[in-house]
Amino acid sequence: MTQITSLSAPLISTFHGTVIERGDRSFDHAREVWNATGRDCMPALILRPYSPEGVAQAVRYAVQEGLPLAVRSGGHSPAAFATVHGGLVIDLSAMKAIEIDPGTQRVRVQTGLTWGEVAGALHKHGLAVTAGDVANVGVGGLTQGGGIGWFVRKHGLAIDRLRSAQLVTAVGDLLTVSDTEYPEVFWALRGAGANLGVITELEFEAHEAGLIYGGLLVFDASDPVEATRLMSTFAQLAHEAPEALTMQGVFMAAPPAPFMPAHLIGKTIFMVLSCYSGDLTWGETVLAPVRALGSVVVDLTGPMPYPALFQMTEEAAIRGFRHAVRSGFLNDLEGTGLQALATEVQVMQPGQIVQLRPLGGQMARVDPDATAFSHRDARFLLMVSQAVPEAELEGLAWKAAERLWTPVASSGTGLYGNFAGSRDEHPARAAFSARTLARLSRVKAQLDPYNVFARNVNVHSSVLAAAHS
Repeated sequence: MTQITSLSAPLISTFHGTVIERGDRSFDHAREVWNATGRDCMPALILRPYSPEGVAQAVRYAVQEGLPLAVRSGGHSPAAFATVHGGLVIDLSAMKAIEIDPGTQRVRVQTGLTWGEVAGALHKHGLAVTAGDVANVGVGGLTQGGGIGWFVRKHGLAIDRLRSAQLVTAVGDLLTVSDTEYPEVFWALRGAGANLGVITELEFEAHEAGLIYGGLLVFDASDPVEATRLMSTFAQLAHEAPEALTMQGVFMAAPPAPFMPAHLIGKTIFMVLSCYSGDLTWGETVLAPVRALGSVVVDLTGPMPYPALFQMTEEAAIRGFRHAVRSGFLNDLEGTGLQALATEVQVMQPGQIVQLRPLGGQMARVDPDATAFSHRDARFLLMVSQAVPEAELEGLAWKAAERLWTPVASSGTGLYGNFAGSRDEHPARAAFSARTLARLSRVKAQLDPYNVFARNVNVHSSVLAAAHS
């Protein structure tokens, strides 16, 4: 581990932010990330800048001292990219400025904000930005990987609403990028932004939101035949539904929640989470085919403010658990793979989920070369996850995740970078097409040729590639 020089060094003594060192009372709390696997990483130093200038100071210091660097927005990466052992963590959580212009629907957000905070601020103006289905997910982290959220079928990805961004480069320069300023960097940032620098501010064009019709439906899926039918029919209905309806289908063991029937607790259920952002008078009609999937055992749907949806995903926001995650885009849910998965979900442990997101709509209509996001034509995104509270159980968690992923692994068409797990092999090759990866490598060579920003779905620059050839 590189030895930290004295914090009286000019760069640190004048740092525009908070310095958190090992031994400080707040250090252990400050180094926590969503995936508790990150506890295995012991940073040498955590810097919490108050401004883009503070971010630039932190980047220069890391480069000067030869420290591995991690950048944290919300810290929700399944692979715990937001921390690094023996290195420097730039924690953006103190940078939470937001400016909203209701007339133009433009909103500027600093990347220490979470999507719950942004949703709450925009809701006062009847607006939203299409991303983030868990309240504590960071604005910067989710956006730079694409941003699949509750409005993805109607309004596309978060990056499709992005109009400009500011980032600090590996040499500490502050760039504003857009379609007209550094357009190639702006192209790369929308899908692979973590490779380019520290994003400090994002400007979105928000869309109308306000009240939505949605919530939670629960079906008994404790029979493999019924589980197969539920998932298959749900997938078909989701693609036939109006694009104003975005849904997730989730297999899990029924929790001991107050609203859950006692006879189902511990058994496998199929839960449908929905967000319909069209005419509310049609909400019940639009969801009627979904209700008819089977015998509904819990119905918590109806008109609600969009930010209220985050209450349905509160458990996913809890920190302190170690997560084993496998995921991928799929185009096909038929055949023996689906049947095998439906059999496997009959044994669901606490903390285990299988989440299916039907895609399409506006996400698929954007030109695939418009951004660095490579999987716009994918019909589904499937994630399996096992959460455990203790390090000793992590091996079992990975076995459980692999058991659920194996039936559909051969059908995968690529990786959503924001869902990359710590055991994904060659994640950049899976997240980006060969053509996109080559183009990203050229941009990386211009902005970060020596891979200062490596804690991500990492794209190697052409400079590094040449050095290792």
